[in-house]
Amino acid sequence: MLLKNVIDSPCGLRYMLDELELQSGYARRWLLERPMMTDADKIDATYGLLRRFDDFVVRTDSTHLNTLRFRLQGLKDIRTTIQNLRQRATLDDIELFEVKHLAILSTDVARLLQEQNMADVVEIPALDAVITILDPDGMKIATFYVYDAYCAELRELRAQMRQQPDKQEELLLQANELELGVRQDLSRQLHPFADAIEQAQIALARIDVLLAQATQLRQMGLCFPTVSADGTTHYHAMFHPQVQAALVHVKREFQPVDIAFGQNSTLITGANMGGKTVVLKTLTLCQLLFQFGFGIPAQEATIAVKDEVYFCIGDDQSVERGLSSFAAEMKNIDRVVQASRTDRRILALIDEPARTTNPTEGTALVTALLRLMQDRPVSLVMTTHYDIDPGDAHCLRVKGFENGTMDYTLVEVEDGEAPHEALNIAESLGIDPEWLAQARECLRD
Repeated sequence: MLLKNVIDSPCGLRYMLDELELQSGYARRWLLERPMMTDADKIDATYGLLRRFDDFVVRTDSTHLNTLRFRLQGLKDIRTTIQNLRQRATLDDIELFEVKHLAILSTDVARLLQEQNMADVVEIPALDAVITILDPDGMKIATFYVYDAYCAELRELRAQMRQQPDKQEELLLQANELELGVRQDLSRQLHPFADAIEQAQIALARIDVLLAQATQLRQMGLCFPTVSADGTTHYHAMFHPQVQAALVHVKREFQPVDIAFGQNSTLITGANMGGKTVVLKTLTLCQLLFQFGFGIPAQEATIAVKDEVYFCIGDDQSVERGLSSFAAEMKNIDRVVQASRTDRRILALIDEPARTTNPTEGTALVTALLRLMQDRPVSLVMTTHYDIDPGDAHCLRVKGFENGTMDYTLVEVEDGEAPHEALNIAESLGIDPEWLAQARECLRD
């Protein structure tokens, strides 16, 4: 699974990418093409690199950092040019400029990193030979022109053009033929460096991404996760950056949450407006950030590696496919059930399944799903407002409405009974008191 395949997950992943201060469009495209990591050693190595860049951001003065960022703004996507070079095509002036510009840029960035003892973090292939080929005058200027220095005959012909304007058209045709020969020769000389040029482009994109991730980590108060050794996942003071930012905007505070879960199913109950959906969105976001190498929104995090992550949330009506909310939801959850029959490590986060059907059948569907997942390689975290028999599931409940405010802390409970707080919450919202009084009368009856 590539990052671009999950960028629009309703968990808020796009927000994290939009807040990433990338300097180049190519770095963003490169990042979106990255596969989700499923190997613990690779994840550890990726966070090792991020730690180096985090230390780099902390100890490096802003002038040096801004210089590096400014250089990275010059990174362009020249994959088509590199492909043409591999196929032994003759590059035109724009393509030769692109190669020269990248070679000079990679050399400048390598020098800036070396000055800060960071040269060993991301290997940038040396492209000095490429610069020598494309910069015969040694000017180190990122422009390209078929220079006189490439061809003595061309130099002489250009001199004649200046001296004999009446023969301009004839001499220009001869000059064009010589220039084409120069481009063909340069392209032949550059062909052996195609792989190194591509690797340099990727290395610069990786540096751009790591620098942006390290900066985001500091700005948002994210943490470095630990890879779980026993398959359990723990978060201390987990928060959702997008929701937190929205609350700060209206001068309110986000209440972080502690949560732990393992291979067994976990059931979260709580009243509406109890933050259950936000918990699932945050768990999904954290898992994806972890397996794509980002900082994690929590004070501490120990996360189990998964092969697949499923997030099934609420109203997913599909007009195009002619599916109702319930039908679309059932199809999504069925994908989890089918995947659970494999030996792949799965994290499934399901928000209030069967909420749109009648409570009797909804309760049966939720209870059956819990039972089905008991002995399968699925870490299931599910929210519900139904009163159900949780079986062996680990049960958590949102602490709930206390002293006129909502406490979003998750507490362990013995069963899956949902709290009955809807009327108290409605009262706190200023809902018509006569309506609420009638509702309480109905409950007594």
